[in-house]
Amino acid sequence: MDPDYALAYAERSEAWTLIGDLSGQGKTAWPKAREDAEKAVAIAPALAEAHAALGWVRFFAEWRFAEGLRELKRAKELSPTNPTANDLLARCIVYVGKLDEAEKQAWQAADLDPLAFPAQINLARVFWFAGKLDEADAVSRKAAELHPAAAAARRFQVLVAVERGDGETALREAQLEPDPGYRRFELALAHYVRGDRQAADAALADLIANGRDQLAYQIAQVYAARGEKDKAFEWLQISLDTHDTGTLGLLLDPLLRDLRSDPRYKTLVTKLGMPETS
Repeated sequence: MDPDYALAYAERSEAWTLIGDLSGQGKTAWPKAREDAEKAVAIAPALAEAHAALGWVRFFAEWRFAEGLRELKRAKELSPTNPTANDLLARCIVYVGKLDEAEKQAWQAADLDPLAFPAQINLARVFWFAGKLDEADAVSRKAAELHPAAAAARRFQVLVAVERGDGETALREAQLEPDPGYRRFELALAHYVRGDRQAADAALADLIANGRDQLAYQIAQVYAARGEKDKAFEWLQISLDTHDTGTLGLLLDPLLRDLRSDPRYKTLVTKLGMPETS
């Protein structure tokens, strides 16, 4: 690697951030992501991708939310139509609860790179958080067509069906999920919505046995959907303690709506420390 090639450091930083999340090896991967991003900014302080990579690792991996957003917005200022800067900003801004701004940014990111799976799936995420189920379903299906083998490619189709109470569609989509971990999560929801308690319990037990180290937040979502509030809060605390990136959806997650009036929910939101609630 060219020691002065800032763009390469920035792109490797993004890769390390995602590797840490998807592999469950954040403790080893995320420091590498931070080191590469900081090096990229030091080498090329006017490079949008460098600031985007640093903002991404600050926000998504380190939970230094205000710092991360500043870096991401700086990246966009440096290059307003840069696909990477817009995509990474869009992926983060939704979590602070500004849905109108998030939708606008997510649309811009998707328009700049219409064949990029991450931009499309993030747009679906924004729509789902906003309760725009038709839009979320349509965009998530487009994303799955672009990258059918991507992890969580079927997640929002399943979640939309769950919100609609359509267990058969939820099950059909869950069975098509390519990632084993997310497939367990989606099946646990789908079987519950279908009213098959035996299959739902078995799927949830499978999810806990095989996903407790990486999918604590998803386990909490399933318990919340089932109306088992104490177990949902137990797993939300685990997700917070283990730095599960799914926890970033705490402010807006429709599956958690019945938890929001509970003082335990407000305590978790405060501990998470998003800029709007810190």
